Amino acid sequence: MSRYLPARLAIFWAALALGCLLSIAFLDRPLALFFAQMPGLRPIFNVCAAPSLLALPLSGLYFAWLVLQKLRGQTTPNPLLLSMSLATLAATAAKDELKWMFGRSWPQFWLKNNIYGFHPFSNSFVYGGFPSGHTAYISAPIGVLWALHPRWRPACAAIIAFVMLGLVAADYHYLADVLGGLITGTFCAWGTLVLLKPRHA
Repeated sequence: MSRYLPARLAIFWAALALGCLLSIAFLDRPLALFFAQMPGLRPIFNVCAAPSLLALPLSGLYFAWLVLQKLRGQTTPNPLLLSMSLATLAATAAKDELKWMFGRSWPQFWLKNNIYGFHPFSNSFVYGGFPSGHTAYISAPIGVLWALHPRWRPACAAIIAFVMLGLVAADYHYLADVLGGLITGTFCAWGTLVLLKPRHA
């Protein structure tokens, strides 16, 4: 994956960063207001976002299983699962720090309380929308799978797209938030692969 960084990943991340800026300027609030007028569809959007809830607990369970294997004298982890799990944990840690650094309010606080904007380094729970953590820690393991198993790329893209759609359409996040989460998650996937250089599982 690292050999594609100069041409592909750098362009991809730059495009996402530009998308974040354009979305903040022109799209975030109109989209939030548009989807707020569709409360009946929110259960469907919640289902779309649901896969993001699995990444972190599955990573934790895998590491617990590795500990048990170690205690039994078996110490060869599956390289794909190890890379996906480490990328997930890295993305989870990264998004927490980035949320604090950016300090962006959530759509619900704008819709209900007219609170909008960025308040860097705020410790208030009101300001934790950017980047989207759920997008970060679903795109991190999926990014690893994308890189190591190209035949699964259509499914990978579909999962991430559904999660991002669900998060925006249910007004959990602005569009820029999920784009920022995608940058975070895919960067952690790339970094994990650079460090581990796993073989195909």
